[in-house]
Amino acid sequence: MEKVLAMHQSGFGTSASPNRGGAVHPGASRAPKMTTHGPTRHQVLIPLNTPTAEVIVANAATAVESCNRGLVEAHSKLRVKSVCKAWDGISMSTNFVASAAELEVIKQ
Repeated sequence: MEKVLAMHQSGFGTSASPNRGGAVHPGASRAPKMTTHGPTRHQVLIPLNTPTAEVIVANAATAVESCNRGLVEAHSKLRVKSVCKAWDGISMSTNFVASAAELEVIKQ
């Protein structure tokens, strides 16, 4: 165990070592939390009843193609990447955050 600790300290030094600019940050030893709960902003959530959502998810390729066709016609750079059932409806994963105008295109 001592050998492992010595290797770690030689590779990274202590928190006040010159390799890190001598700065000591409180809480720097904790890793940042990288997971979130709930939808991201790169999703469009559409509330639907279960049978309708299941039909759309079963035909996901057609739904993605239809949405993307409308977005291209509207001269948008937003693209729908996938469709899945989520949160009492469907979730459309997108490459960017959708604007209000893009949401109107997707609704149609």
